[in-house]
Amino acid sequence: MRVTGLVWILLLLGLAAPAGAAEPYFVHCYDFRCKSYQEVRFDAAQWARLRALFQPAQPDAAAERQAIRRAIAMMERFSGALAGTAVDKGGNAHDYALPRQQDCIDESTNTWQYLVALDELGLLRHHAADLKYRRIVWLATHWSAAIVERASGERFAVDSWYRDNGELPLIQPLDDWLERLDWPVEHNPELAPVRS
Repeated sequence: MRVTGLVWILLLLGLAAPAGAAEPYFVHCYDFRCKSYQEVRFDAAQWARLRALFQPAQPDAAAERQAIRRAIAMMERFSGALAGTAVDKGGNAHDYALPRQQDCIDESTNTWQYLVALDELGLLRHHAADLKYRRIVWLATHWSAAIVERASGERFAVDSWYRDNGELPLIQPLDDWLERLDWPVEHNPELAPVRS
């Protein structure tokens, strides 16, 4: 399916869920530049698992960012099973002929929808969903979803493109992401060197 103008308007306005719906649903993008999309709905058990990541409420913004990472990874696994994108590999350094792969436009669009849903459901205490952002370095363009910390106003890129489906997205201050700085261990603890 091609993404129509109406679908893009719904995505941009965050109106993918019908009025009065108990839980949001998503227009899941894949096949590069949202060339294909599929409606994805999580069931009550899946939403309960997502809510559990934020209960009790995280004590501070740093802890909530880690909960957000876990939630995005879980949402990717749910969507991957429903839409067939569980086979998606991180980055674009793979065979373009593989089905249901996702580029940064697909990934950032899906992640943005997930963040909006978490925010609208009241699960985020220290952050709000922000816009999607684009960086251009030389001729390379890259997109990411983002969050904004409520107290400080600091923005953070939440970038799932680098990782395989269902793995923790990378996170860093948006200004650093725009400059393509290294991913900080502070926000991505799994990147810490292993000590022998």
